[in-house]
Amino acid sequence: MKNIWEVWTGAFSPETCQTIIERGELYTPQQSTIGFDATQRSDLSYRTSVVRWLDVYSEQHIVEQFMRLVRSSNRTNFGVDISQPFELQFTEYHGAAHGKYDWHQDVWLESDRSFDRKLSVVVQLSDPLDYEGGAFEFFGSVSPDAAFAPQGSVLIFPSWLQHRVRPVTRGIRRSLVSWVEGPRWR
Repeated sequence: MKNIWEVWTGAFSPETCQTIIERGELYTPQQSTIGFDATQRSDLSYRTSVVRWLDVYSEQHIVEQFMRLVRSSNRTNFGVDISQPFELQFTEYHGAAHGKYDWHQDVWLESDRSFDRKLSVVVQLSDPLDYEGGAFEFFGSVSPDAAFAPQGSVLIFPSWLQHRVRPVTRGIRRSLVSWVEGPRWR
């Protein structure tokens, strides 16, 4: 592995970000949860955000745009066996609720599914002037900081890497999150 993560600054135009926000708002909002399947639960002390699950087939134009970056990053940095994303999560962290997501990993190691999450992808949809706080951090590693702050930036990293979103203290931070899957880890 060449890099632990990669940022593509300004990969999506502000207009494309606004279009994704408008598309995301068409889907039903849900309170965020933690865990998978039977262990899934709400825990507002750990994660406070609103999520909407976009249909990957209806939103194929969005998937294709970030998958070009994922394939390039995977080829030059990660070298893992991937296929395509299974889910698209439009996420809002509201300052009024101190929206956040504490330390976590995106992998689901106890699953009997035939695919595992390999790479996580986060698209920064908000203009950084529209909110305060909400920094994305990695545990025990250098964080992307200012490189990932501009609207339209894309962050790609191995799904097993522990990370968090610090509390938003003003405004709304919007992002699009996906997990690119591949055959089970060996």
